Amino acid sequence: MPPALQLESPSPHTHSPSPLRRVLAAAAILLVLAAFLFLYSYPDEPEKYIPLAMGFIVAGVVLFLLTLIVKPSAAEARQAADPRLPRQGIWIAAALLLGILATVMMLVFLQFDRQNYIPVMTMWIGAAVCYLTAFISALPSRADMGAWWRAHWKECLALGLITVFAAALRFYKLGEIPRTINGDEGWIGNIALSSIHTPYANPFALWQNFGGLYLQAINLGMLVLGANPLSLRLMPAIAGTLAIPALYLFARRIAGKRIALLAIILLAMSHTHLNFSRTVGVGYIQDTWLVPLELYLILSALQKNSLLRAAAGGLLLGMHFTIYLTPQIFSGMLVVFCILVVLFFRKSFPQAGRIFAAFWGGLALMLLPEAVYAATHPADFFERLNLEGTLQSGWLAQQMQATGQSAVQILSDRVAHAFLSLIYYPAIDYYGSLIPVLSLFTGVFFLIGLGISLWRTRSINNLLLNGYFWVGPLAIGLFSIPATADSYRVLMILPAAILLAAIGLDTALNSIGADWGRTRATYAGVTAFILICLFAFNQWTYFVDFAGKCRYGGDRQTRFASYLGRYLVTLPPAEPVYLLSDDTFRSGTHPSTEFISRGRLVTNLADSIDTVNPVSGEILIASPDRIPELYAWIREHPGGRLEAFYDCQTLFLLAYHVP
Repeated sequence: MPPALQLESPSPHTHSPSPLRRVLAAAAILLVLAAFLFLYSYPDEPEKYIPLAMGFIVAGVVLFLLTLIVKPSAAEARQAADPRLPRQGIWIAAALLLGILATVMMLVFLQFDRQNYIPVMTMWIGAAVCYLTAFISALPSRADMGAWWRAHWKECLALGLITVFAAALRFYKLGEIPRTINGDEGWIGNIALSSIHTPYANPFALWQNFGGLYLQAINLGMLVLGANPLSLRLMPAIAGTLAIPALYLFARRIAGKRIALLAIILLAMSHTHLNFSRTVGVGYIQDTWLVPLELYLILSALQKNSLLRAAAGGLLLGMHFTIYLTPQIFSGMLVVFCILVVLFFRKSFPQAGRIFAAFWGGLALMLLPEAVYAATHPADFFERLNLEGTLQSGWLAQQMQATGQSAVQILSDRVAHAFLSLIYYPAIDYYGSLIPVLSLFTGVFFLIGLGISLWRTRSINNLLLNGYFWVGPLAIGLFSIPATADSYRVLMILPAAILLAAIGLDTALNSIGADWGRTRATYAGVTAFILICLFAFNQWTYFVDFAGKCRYGGDRQTRFASYLGRYLVTLPPAEPVYLLSDDTFRSGTHPSTEFISRGRLVTNLADSIDTVNPVSGEILIASPDRIPELYAWIREHPGGRLEAFYDCQTLFLLAYHVP
């Protein structure tokens, strides 16, 4: 009987490759990849680059075939079987190669105005994956995961319920509350829509220190849901929701499960966090989930001696640079933290050097393309500092000359103002609330917790928590203006302030005899009463006292621009539209109108209506101060369709379709 037909040919590469062969195979793949990226980057000069690219491809294929065909020597076979293979070094080298290749390709794409950066992003993310893989020693078994779940399912359930509660508050009527969008929101929306084109198609580009990758994420929501206030605010709402589990991880590591639960409940109901989760105008909302997660990873890496967590923390911080400018501040804080750990906690953490090397290595790897872009575009990198920096803008010198005060005194006042914006000054900018960032009772518990944390600074947990909190007032006060912006800039440290408030609340209850360990029912009852009162106060502050009184936007012009845009987007594009304008209300003054109306054209009419002699089918819109004039004209030209729009019971926009 003939032998059975062999359906599958044996692999020519059945031996376990030695480290050298792995490196050669990786080099071969990179040669071929580089060749194709070369061709992709230079499509207009084939006679110049095709021969070079083909040489790379041939060299790569030949090199790869050699690793498959040539049999390993006895020494190589023994080396391949050695469990002490330098696996970590190979993966780190691969990560570095991909990171460099991503950076080089970004520069090439910039030179030739490429608008599809997916190949660059693929290599950048690939570099992160390789770097993480270098530090994975063993994956948890199914039995281990099952045991972990049985031990923590109640905790996970509580965290999940609070996260869902926070998401409900942040996504409830997201496109309708607040009713208007401000000028910066419209500006960001228009820039995000343009992020499919040069220059913001580059994920490492910067606009007003917003990262190109963040702008593209905003645009992705608008591509799926359409360009409207809901999709514009999607990324902040997601960030506000992610802040809950991120703070829980950090707070649990700092102060334990009970205080962590208190902290996330306080953050979930915070009126300030709720507001900035529902507006895209302030990029600091992203810090409320990224920073706690980054700090959790580096702290738990130290305490668990985990290189993997350290690497993940560094990678996350590096990615943070593609979103907004604040990672610069927290990177500086972490440099100081690492130095203090090495100087004063070395006996407790003998592996700190290796942990920090993995962390900063991950940061450098992810930061490489952004750093190269910043070096080649310094004006973009320093734009905010040049506009709103105490030193770069010349503000400090002007204040010293105007007041006769020293630089130390002026900057000390700025730091104090930044701190007091948490508990004293109303949160006006980008909000409009008459309440400070922290409501009354939360502020009281915050001050108690701050004192406790300062007293316990000698512990590494409180050292990091204090660094997390105090870097905010110091950086804001020393380096940024104006003072009115402090109330939204402190958003970057709001999770730290909320955690301090939770510590203060827990300690205060223990001090008055409502101890969790001895009088658990009393502790739970008093805590529930306080949290219910805080919930009622915070929701009233946001949904009734703020959104219900039409305060968002800061002025009537900003609010009118949104109402105008919302009305224009409902009109057929062919109908001519005239706005009865004046020096206060005009079309074209706020990007929000252009964003909401999707670029709908409208003609400003500063003169009398009769100067244009409107005809049938045209639409007249009256700004607030010219509504009586339009009413008078309608009485002489009846029969058309009238539409009126109110802003908190005030007639704000009147439109008339000419019959």
